Parts: sequence; C-alpha cells; structure tokens
Amino acid sequence: MKKFCFLISITVYSLSCNKKDSPQIVQNIDSISLHKYKNIELGAVTNNTKIKKIKSKQEMRNDGDFNQMTIFEVDKAINLEELKNYCSIVKPSYSTGYFQILVFFKKPDSAKFPDNPVTGMFMEDEDLKNIKATYIINNINGYSKLNYYEKNSFESVAQSIDIN
Repeated sequence: MKKFCFLISITVYSLSCNKKDSPQIVQNIDSISLHKYKNIELGAVTNNTKIKKIKSKQEMRNDGDFNQMTIFEVDKAINLEELKNYCSIVKPSYSTGYFQILVFFKKPDSAKFPDNPVTGMFMEDEDLKNIKATYIINNINGYSKLNYYEKNSFESVAQSIDIN
C-alpha cells in the first residue's frame, strides 16, 4: 500500500511539473489584454490603428450567465490573416460569459448594437453593408469561429475560420 501511495505521489508531482507555459501579458490594446504564447507573433495586428475597440454591451441571461457583444472599427485594408491573428490573440480575454460576439465594422459611425438581442445579430441591410467580420465564441461548448467578408456581410460570402 505504501508503494502504491508513493507511486501516486510521484505521478501527481511529475504531472504538475509538466504544465504548459503560462501566458504573459505583453501589451494592452483598447482595454483588451493581449497574451503572448509560444509560436504566436503579435506583428502588425497589434497596431491599434487597424483595429479599434468602440464599446461592449452585456445582456443577462435567465440562467444567470451573460452574452456580450463588442463592436470594433477596422481599417478598410485589413485582411483575413490580420483578423485571424487578432482573434487568436484576444480570445483569452473573452473567456467569461456564455456567448462573446465581436463585430468588426468598416466605419465607426455605422458601428452600433442591433435592436434585437445580441445573439440575434444584425438583420438590416445598412448594418450588414458595413460589417467586415464577426467572431463568435461560445464559452460553454468551445465553438470559436471568425466569419470574414471580402466586401461586407451583405454582398460577400463568409470565409469561416475556426479559431483555436
């Protein structure tokens, strides 16, 4: 029995020594802490002239949790790779709540929250014509997908990318 307890103690200790590297906060961009993990380059995507956070809105759910939408302004020249990198970097900052919805608008004056609940997204043509991308995270089941639109979400087919 002593040998068994000793083996369990050694196993637990060795597992605790094999932890992955903890993230380090390297910079703050528009109130979102960016984390640098191994193999993630911050690059030009952290240049806040390309992506600017405008504001967030939380809606409480009946189960006590919340859904949150955050709206951003993006530079017209931003590309899929830059948005994909940005979403990968900021994902840990959106790990609370049920749904986290990030919406990237092409013009700041068109960036607004939908009239319906945030999980209903946008339905008006004028809104859709100004959306460059949406990033949806479901913190309960692990769903994490970026939908990027070449022109906008009204005229273009979404290029959907899973964000790990």
